[in-house]
Amino acid sequence: MKKLVIMFLAVVMVVSIAGCTKKTNADDKIIIWTQASPDHPEGRMFADRVDAYNAAHPDKRQVEIQNFTRAGAGSGYIDKLNAAITSNEVPDIFTLDGPDVASYADSGVIGTLDGIIDSNFVNGFTDAMIEQGTVDGKLYALGYQDSGVAIMYNEDVIQELPQEVKLLIPSMDEDWTWEDFYKVTEAIQQLRTNPETKDKASIKNLELIVDFLTSDIPKGAYEIAMYYLTPLFWSNGGQVVADDGLTLDEVLNSPQNIEALVQFGKFFANDYAQAIEPEKAFHTGKAAMAVAGFWYISDLEKNYPSLKFRTVRYPKMDASYTGNFTPSGSWAFVRSNRLAMDNPKTKEVVDVMEWMTNDEASAEYYHANGAIPGRKQSISVIDTNTDNDYHNEAWSVLKYQVENTNKARPVSVGYPYLSETFARDIILKIAQNKVEDEETIKQYVKDTIDKLNLEFKKYKK
Repeated sequence: MKKLVIMFLAVVMVVSIAGCTKKTNADDKIIIWTQASPDHPEGRMFADRVDAYNAAHPDKRQVEIQNFTRAGAGSGYIDKLNAAITSNEVPDIFTLDGPDVASYADSGVIGTLDGIIDSNFVNGFTDAMIEQGTVDGKLYALGYQDSGVAIMYNEDVIQELPQEVKLLIPSMDEDWTWEDFYKVTEAIQQLRTNPETKDKASIKNLELIVDFLTSDIPKGAYEIAMYYLTPLFWSNGGQVVADDGLTLDEVLNSPQNIEALVQFGKFFANDYAQAIEPEKAFHTGKAAMAVAGFWYISDLEKNYPSLKFRTVRYPKMDASYTGNFTPSGSWAFVRSNRLAMDNPKTKEVVDVMEWMTNDEASAEYYHANGAIPGRKQSISVIDTNTDNDYHNEAWSVLKYQVENTNKARPVSVGYPYLSETFARDIILKIAQNKVEDEETIKQYVKDTIDKLNLEFKKYKK
């Protein structure tokens, strides 16, 4: 009986969504779905942008936006979207997380923008945004923002270190390495046992040295691992998966990647990092350092004004590496493939996508949501001349990375499973088991490749 009820509710949900979409997705309108709830700053900024489009284009099809609350890593919204796909009632435009674009393109759900969109407009995006929206040489997605990750440290803690250790920490316009990063955490740990420093307020409050946000992985936020930590591989000359998006052997298990994972494991094996961290450990002074997303800046400014946070560039594994390697990526707008390329409405749909992602929009989104612009000409709107030196430094570092070193996450039709398996079976195991020995890590990677190869068989042609 319980199974019948569940099946009935599932059918009702699909029919309800399909019915709702049939009612609103008429040819005289352009329908947009997004993953941002209506009362979230992101949802409001999309709604404002749509209102501005409708006002500026009264003689064109009007745009209707539907903002959905996404649960966890976006599952609630994706469930609604997949139900609409099943019932063949996909909205004209909808949002996808950048790495998911390849699987939707491969399944034929979304249509390419090539041949419709102006190439000069496309060239205005940051390299990482173009990279994440391109599958098999065709552009499918327009990221409405870029993003970034840097290293933050508690200035009060660092001031207690010996001078020779302080010299390992770069200024905001210098590069550094994971080895230097590790040496700094090692020295901070010594402060916790040194009789002269252990009872000082900034040291006494520490519960760990560096926060990698691994606590979010068991909660289903698998993307934290891929987003935060693939630079370990990239900056050492490695990749997560080959350029075809499916080949893992001799790629994920390359010597460069194993070396990088051993370096990562050292933080946990020596208790400088923890698999489960206190909530907002860096914000509350319980962690001395953090691999920090750009969203930390506004949160620290508004809610933790007494924390003296400093920001430096994301470290490299190989000091001589010169390619792009810093974390990047965002959600993006895509178009449904149900409209033919030569349908007049298709061009209007793409025009709306441009409106939602152009220079003006990028600047508005930054002011509304603190989102790093995904367009080159809009990055200058980030104000690094405020009266808050911590704010200025953090944004200066992130602006540099967006313009010079940001790289999109791997493009793979099997990305969702790749991301989850990488997080659970490699990163989380290393953290939970406090592993730094090469042989154990090689086994974790081998087991992961075996699982992924089974899944990826269905994509190989």
